[in-house]
Amino acid sequence: MNGTRELLENSRYRVSSFDPIVSPVVAPHTLIVGTMPGITSHGLSVYYGHASNVFWWIAGEALGFRRGGPHMEREWPDQFQTKPAKDILSGLLQVSAPILSYQEQVAQLTGAGFALWDVVKECGIKNSDDTSIRDCTPNDIKGLVERHPSITKIVFASGKTSAKLFAKLNKGWLKEGQFKLGGGEFTISTFSNKVLRQSALP
Repeated sequence: MNGTRELLENSRYRVSSFDPIVSPVVAPHTLIVGTMPGITSHGLSVYYGHASNVFWWIAGEALGFRRGGPHMEREWPDQFQTKPAKDILSGLLQVSAPILSYQEQVAQLTGAGFALWDVVKECGIKNSDDTSIRDCTPNDIKGLVERHPSITKIVFASGKTSAKLFAKLNKGWLKEGQFKLGGGEFTISTFSNKVLRQSALP
């Protein structure tokens, strides 16, 4: 797991993304992409590391676990650097499910056929604000998909910003027609935007 964050000036950083996470034994069907790790994620060297980022909470609800934090020795849910948002905790249904460490959560997710990466490889950014991204270099998502042809969907976990950046940085690839943008106009709804491999369309 790499990923760097160098402070430049006035809360602006030069940052780089983590390596992709793909199961070595389960062929992935869906690639979930964000934009770029935030300050907390870089500090912990984990995807979606902030306690109130909904990603791992949603994954836990879907896959049957409770998200554990970096301090697993503490009582749940006081295992995080900051308290998770109250509306997240109050909305959980998996209140009796096992509490998993980050590594165990990743194993559950990838074991279910999901892979993780980010749209951007390197960029300038203000704090963790995706809308402030400048001078970005894309990750080779096309290359990853070619190495894992079982992937038929690319889902944007960070809303319209990552989706729009993906479309902008991958115009040539999208014109090839192997994948097409689906779901209509970009929205801010989590997981609402998808890129579908043509063979997976009805």
